[in-house]
Amino acid sequence: MSKSTRRSFIKKNILSGLFLSSAVPLLQANNALKSERYVPALKSYTSDYNRIDWNNIREQFLFAKDYHYLNTGSLGPSPKIVLDTVCEAMEKLETSVSHGRHQIDETHEKAAKFLNVTADEIAFTRNATEGLNIAARSLRLKKGDEIIISTHEHVGGASPWMALAKDFGAVVKLVNLDFSGEKNLQIIKDNITNKTKVVAFSHITCTTGMKLPAKAIVEFCRSKNIYSCIDGAQSLGMFPIDLRDINPDFYASSGHKWLFGPKGTGVLFINKNIIDTISPVFAGAYTDSKFDLNSLTMEYRNSAQREEYGTRNTPITLGLGAAFDFINAIGIDNVAKRSRELVTRFRKGIANTPEIDILTPESERYSASMVTIRIKGKDNLKLNPVLNKEKRLRMRGIYENNINGIRISFAIFNSFEEVDLLVNSLKEVVKK
Repeated sequence: MSKSTRRSFIKKNILSGLFLSSAVPLLQANNALKSERYVPALKSYTSDYNRIDWNNIREQFLFAKDYHYLNTGSLGPSPKIVLDTVCEAMEKLETSVSHGRHQIDETHEKAAKFLNVTADEIAFTRNATEGLNIAARSLRLKKGDEIIISTHEHVGGASPWMALAKDFGAVVKLVNLDFSGEKNLQIIKDNITNKTKVVAFSHITCTTGMKLPAKAIVEFCRSKNIYSCIDGAQSLGMFPIDLRDINPDFYASSGHKWLFGPKGTGVLFINKNIIDTISPVFAGAYTDSKFDLNSLTMEYRNSAQREEYGTRNTPITLGLGAAFDFINAIGIDNVAKRSRELVTRFRKGIANTPEIDILTPESERYSASMVTIRIKGKDNLKLNPVLNKEKRLRMRGIYENNINGIRISFAIFNSFEEVDLLVNSLKEVVKK
């Protein structure tokens, strides 16, 4: 299929609301292994928010229409374009008996452009946790070195640093965040000491969906010669991210949440300003720029991609590239705007229900697409599965930091009708 044909897909079949004809079927569960698959290509068409057909975008996802999925913060479903790309690539590579590694170069470029960095600063991992482990281990911290993290970190964001304390005697220093979002920069500043080597924090917290002032935190860290490492698991694909502007040392994210990429994919940014001061965590084929076994010579590549050692899963990495295409075709600004509209409708819907506490800041400066609530007098962790079973509302209970809340993720496939169903269902719970 020509590139020009591929580029016409989104404008015609998603944004304008026209469905594909039977002559070019998209991937379905029952034809996933057929050779006649059509892998649609995408064209950016982002100028007019009002022309986006959100119902048609919902059609790109396979899960049942009566399953009200509000848990993208845990696991994002992949659209058909991603599934098609993975399956076609797998079939082609198995047919040619090739690992196809060179094919992922374009995906590096897509990720880099999406984040406004250079391709040699991007490495693909299996998930955010792996990226954070690479960051933590590459710094070679010693006994007594301090790492600041918050009490709102996901286990995948906290464990890599806790492991350094366990294995090398580094010190993890916990800080409590301000739920309003306004004081968090100062809280971090107040906890810095002359032993602090790293500040590791979430761009968006997994607990309450609170956005931290990433750029300001990074700037302060750099002024103190402290490494900054951002857990971007809850931000990549949720709203625009300019890593050149934020300029952290590390930024790790998953492809399987808000980007709607394949499971087992992740993106790790390593700032080119520090790459030659750290060493890769693992070494193997593609880690080196020069290798000679007989002379025991090995020089590391001056690129984040040295972390992509050995044979990789090319099909899912190409699927990650298709996920970037999918978001770009809709427009990341439009994605963020759509979620904000859904969040606003939800907040207005429960505004006069004092029994429901909203733990997420309302300001767009400190929040985005996730909202965590807590119904007074209820065990919210037990209530959440009941809502899933009775109303088919899939959300996530928040046990971290003893919050006892319910986290709601508003994504591009969700509708205003689903928001209203959620609001009404919560009001029913309050009355019981």
